[in-house]
Amino acid sequence: MTQTQNEAEFEFEWLLRQKYEFKILTLIAVLADNNLAYRGTLKDMCEFFGVKPGDSRTNNQIKAAITKLEADGLLKQIVDGRTFTLTLSKKGEQRKRVIRIQKEWVEIAKNYKSEENSISWMNLLKVWLYLIDNKQEVIKTSAVALELGLSKDSVKRAKKALEQDMNAIISKKKAKIAENGWYCCLGSSITLNAWVDD
Repeated sequence: MTQTQNEAEFEFEWLLRQKYEFKILTLIAVLADNNLAYRGTLKDMCEFFGVKPGDSRTNNQIKAAITKLEADGLLKQIVDGRTFTLTLSKKGEQRKRVIRIQKEWVEIAKNYKSEENSISWMNLLKVWLYLIDNKQEVIKTSAVALELGLSKDSVKRAKKALEQDMNAIISKKKAKIAENGWYCCLGSSITLNAWVDD
């Protein structure tokens, strides 16, 4: 299956990356042209990430993440003045476990806001992509949290946002009767419910 212009492709391994490393890979997946190259300034990146531009601490974190991704062989960077050109390397383009999502849903995750349910767009998107890739019949919050390196609370908030606010998933609890006669929750069965009309 080939990627369309409306789709973003994520490698499962990207979900395990640290904060700005994941955000930079998301930036490339969503905004890159057909050659998987992104061109922009630190200010442009900050605007995409939803953080205040011009903060030297944030700028240093972004630069460090780019350097780490380059050292790990996932991307290449060219810096021309203030403009960065970021491209996936051959290793970064190798596809083992690709997760496809429509770019519009990435924007929906980025723009998600709720006074009752605070969750970063990055954690929301990580959990969502994990669920898209999921092949298990029953999935536990603790297993998702452990695999993604997130807190169980973050996974619960992401699941709540995806289910109740965004209608992107349908979740049904699965249980069994234990030897003592009590019900024991095994986890949840997750069905994807999100689509975007052309």
